[in-house]
Amino acid sequence: MTPYEKFINIVDKEHYFDQHQEVLVALSGGLDSMTLFNWLYQAKELLNISLSVAHINHKQRAVSDHEEKVLQEKMADLGISFYSTHYVGSFSEEKARHFRYDFFERIMTEHHLTALVTAHHKDDLTENFLIRQIRGSRLRHLIGMQAVQAFGEGSQSKSLIRPLLTFEKSEFDATEYFEDASNAENDYLRNRVRNLYLPAFEKENPRFSENLASLTDEIQKAMSIVMYSARAYATAEKIDLIEFSREIDNLQYFILQNYIAKFPALEVSKAQFNELLHIIRREGQYFHAISNDYSFIKDRYHFYIEERSKATEFETALTPYPRGDFQEIDLPATGQIVIRKRQPGDRIQVNGIDKKIRRYFIDNKVALKKRGNPLVVVGNVVYGVLDVVTADLSKSLKHDKMKRTLYYREKR
Repeated sequence: MTPYEKFINIVDKEHYFDQHQEVLVALSGGLDSMTLFNWLYQAKELLNISLSVAHINHKQRAVSDHEEKVLQEKMADLGISFYSTHYVGSFSEEKARHFRYDFFERIMTEHHLTALVTAHHKDDLTENFLIRQIRGSRLRHLIGMQAVQAFGEGSQSKSLIRPLLTFEKSEFDATEYFEDASNAENDYLRNRVRNLYLPAFEKENPRFSENLASLTDEIQKAMSIVMYSARAYATAEKIDLIEFSREIDNLQYFILQNYIAKFPALEVSKAQFNELLHIIRREGQYFHAISNDYSFIKDRYHFYIEERSKATEFETALTPYPRGDFQEIDLPATGQIVIRKRQPGDRIQVNGIDKKIRRYFIDNKVALKKRGNPLVVVGNVVYGVLDVVTADLSKSLKHDKMKRTLYYREKR
């Protein structure tokens, strides 16, 4: 059986393209991606797919522009849509990877393509495992690449397909491709893993890569059991503290990991993670910014992560809103109305008891998230905390004909 016949058998057996007709091929121009393109082009009628190509010119080599031009001309000759872009900014492997996939997603959205196909193969699985292990990745990130996975923000209709994961690089048969001379250099970690570390391990044990692939498979099986055990929390926007506390400690660890993974832009260090787990397990509420964009909140009943831009904001008016729900606070007829954040020493009188607002919050177990809500102040006297409490002085004005009423609601 030829490598191409093996490819067709796998694609047919796994039904990779049954739900996709418009396919985008990530094409670097190297042996791997050129072989993938050639096989897909040869099989496009058989698979009933239409191909487009995306290429990133990373601008890191003198020949990059020439390679881009050659690929563009080749695709024009074949009648294949060709989309390219140039990498900008300081270069790193991680930044380049994000740049590539952001570009792929944009092209797919703009041109209504539903599948992205990449040329990752068996050797990549081994390299990625070692790279992640060197960088200290968690167990969940050592399970290897999936042959098919959802791709793109908030979309279940797009897929990332890697049909070559069972192939050795030695099976690739493209005759026209570009050889990246920088692959022989050891400036980047991936090159050092490929050129130095893997050969050293395989010198100790020729079956090292095979054993690593087997370990990756076992990790994937173990993680599938973990995910199944934590399935009740998979879609939760907030995690119930009582239910969470009933789980064994080790499962709590993975439940929190899975929950944090729902926020791809949020990077939590191992030290931060352990601190959050400690906070969840101890008594008391908690509200803290864990990054510039996210806050971690633990109230009396749940813990959850929230975008800081989603913090509650209020709008106020001195006339009732014509539509929708709103609340109100009665105020004296004169004096400047000030809406401000709480300050040290602020006090409020509620039910005949005057106390510091901070102590009121604690005594009444006010949710931490609401403790930052604005105060309504007239003449240095607090008449209420929006959406939390109305002071006695405000209540006493309810039937006063000379009063003013402040209307407020969450900002839309």
